[in-house]
Amino acid sequence: MSYQSKRLFTSLRKNTIFAIRGYFNMVNTSHFLPKVSRLINKYLYWIGLGSSINRYDNSLTLYSAFADKKLYSNYSLKEKFINFGSGAFFHNRWKNYDYPGNSSYYKSLQGKSNKDFNPINLCNEKLIIPETDNSVALIYCSHVLEHLDKGSSIRFIKECYRILKKGGVLHVALPNSKNEFYLLRHLMNQSDVPEDIKKNYLQDVASVIIADTRKLDLENILELMRKSSFDSNKFYNETIGKHQEMSQFKESNPERHINYWDFDNLTIVMREIGFEATIPTYQGNSVAQPFCNLHVFDNTEPHFSFYADIIK
Repeated sequence: MSYQSKRLFTSLRKNTIFAIRGYFNMVNTSHFLPKVSRLINKYLYWIGLGSSINRYDNSLTLYSAFADKKLYSNYSLKEKFINFGSGAFFHNRWKNYDYPGNSSYYKSLQGKSNKDFNPINLCNEKLIIPETDNSVALIYCSHVLEHLDKGSSIRFIKECYRILKKGGVLHVALPNSKNEFYLLRHLMNQSDVPEDIKKNYLQDVASVIIADTRKLDLENILELMRKSSFDSNKFYNETIGKHQEMSQFKESNPERHINYWDFDNLTIVMREIGFEATIPTYQGNSVAQPFCNLHVFDNTEPHFSFYADIIK
């Protein structure tokens, strides 16, 4: 497949799919709506109706499955597509893998184990994804890598490389921590900004990189920030150097942020593993057309995220 037409600045107007979206305060607590959305996709997608649920903006969307199918026109019906960390995601063309939820709500989002999703622990030291070599066309991995410890993330990426076909795409979404630190530096340099706002920003920015910094007092966080010159990567290394336990995966609390990524270290790691290219992109913009359906992809906290297409 040729990716020569790829452009970074592509208006979202160009990949609009007809849809009706409703917003309900109950979406991020309802055990019923995820079931409704899955049923629609299972039984109505082939006759023209798709559905998605987004707990981050409390929305339920009904979209044109006919328009969505056109995005797969370059792929045969036998092609395999895999979503790791699938959560509430469900699409007839995709196979889901996720860490089994601990709460009853997250379990309702995922659906039934081994039916709606395949349970997997990506932090298993002996991780082997149960897919054959060079068999997968596309992999979606939204806000997963920051939940894996460093060693586990490398093992997982190597497994993605193994199962992807030549020319296949791994599309990732990650927290845009580097930009958050950029904004924080501007805020801290303003003497007229109230101290309470600065404190809130400090705590929020730190916890997006390392969730357990919530346990530290603000003076300790500020000291780590200053030692790292308000650089996101240096802050992560400074903090983990003092609190190594904060970078360790806990099965009882899998949603913790314990790992740091930006375009720099992402590109280095992907190149070392063997990927051909790591292409920066924006929400809803990809070299692979299926990822351009924003009713399905790139809808996890998009205002806090950065994206990349990684090509084998």
